[in-house]
Amino acid sequence: MKNGFSRALKAFFGIKIRFWVFILACVLCVGVTYGMTVQRERGRLGSEENYVQAMKYLELKNMLDETYVGTVDESAVSSAAFEAMVDALGDQWSYYMSPSEWQAYQLYSANQYVGLGVSIEKDADTGGFVITGVYADSPAAGAGLAVGDIIKAINGTDITDMTVGDARSFIDSNLSETVKLNVQKAKGGDTELTVNCAVVYTSPVTSEMKNGNIGYVRIQNFQSGAAEAAISAVEKLIGQGAAGFVFDVRGNPGGLLSELHELLDYLLPSGTIFISVDKEGNQSVTESDSVCLDMPMAVLVNEYSYSAAEFFAAALQEYNWATVVGERTTGKSRSQQTFELSDGSALHISTARYLTPAGVDLGEQGGIIPDQVVSLTEKGDAQLDAAIAAVQWEI
Repeated sequence: MKNGFSRALKAFFGIKIRFWVFILACVLCVGVTYGMTVQRERGRLGSEENYVQAMKYLELKNMLDETYVGTVDESAVSSAAFEAMVDALGDQWSYYMSPSEWQAYQLYSANQYVGLGVSIEKDADTGGFVITGVYADSPAAGAGLAVGDIIKAINGTDITDMTVGDARSFIDSNLSETVKLNVQKAKGGDTELTVNCAVVYTSPVTSEMKNGNIGYVRIQNFQSGAAEAAISAVEKLIGQGAAGFVFDVRGNPGGLLSELHELLDYLLPSGTIFISVDKEGNQSVTESDSVCLDMPMAVLVNEYSYSAAEFFAAALQEYNWATVVGERTTGKSRSQQTFELSDGSALHISTARYLTPAGVDLGEQGGIIPDQVVSLTEKGDAQLDAAIAAVQWEI
């Protein structure tokens, strides 16, 4: 009996020991899995510092959720945090886009516009939004909005404290409706304009013959289709007897480098037409072939000629291929890429610096200095007149 009891006791403790071994193994498994998960997440964040900052964001956000007496708008809080992160770079050309802003941007890049049909930038003096481009046949053009006008209120709501993204979203919320804008006109005075917001498609290029034999080509942006439309316009005008050309990129906010390259390749002889410099300092050079358009030309620019528009004028100027007329340009010398994020939002960020064919950084130079500096007056278009005269002189 004693031996039986002894065997039972050993069996009992054997089962108990195996049970605790099993529990210990489970704990170790969970611990290892957790450790691997944390390590993997830390690895995804790139560095220990990034991991610490991400944890701090979650700590702060949880504290808001748990302690704030009011209602926390989760989307607004997160969006503001993401925007602030990019704003802290101090680069005016880099920004965060919410999912709705990213959708609108994609339409813009395809030369389709949701809303007014304008390009805008924040105005530092008034807090409003200065119009840098008005698209042909758009609701804005029909209502009389012009480059240099500053939008300060929409439907009675002051927008001077809004970001560009907030203002666009506010306009988008009134799609297919009539909106009233409080506008400070470029020529002075405030006025209220009524505009019907709608989905707009417009060609980025318009053209006509001036003074009998001068082809005038207005390029409103370098977004999708701009190069093809400009080349078609040039060839059409040549067929109508154009002996020289004026390219107008005033108020042109730039666009896609591929469009710029295609148009410069069409116009210029063989040689360098663009230089891009990446984060590590590596250069990428774009060349033109020998086929070109050898005719008298002028390019019109102003303070609202940005990015690709500036480099278009700079390349023609440096090749002595065109006379640049107008006012000093902005001086933007960084190119951006847009990365879509997992939730449908996007990051538009400067990823490279670019130089003119002669290796000039227009940002450091402070923009293009025109060959002929001409200011606009209240009567007529003195800049266009000067550009036409420059081309006629060479014919």
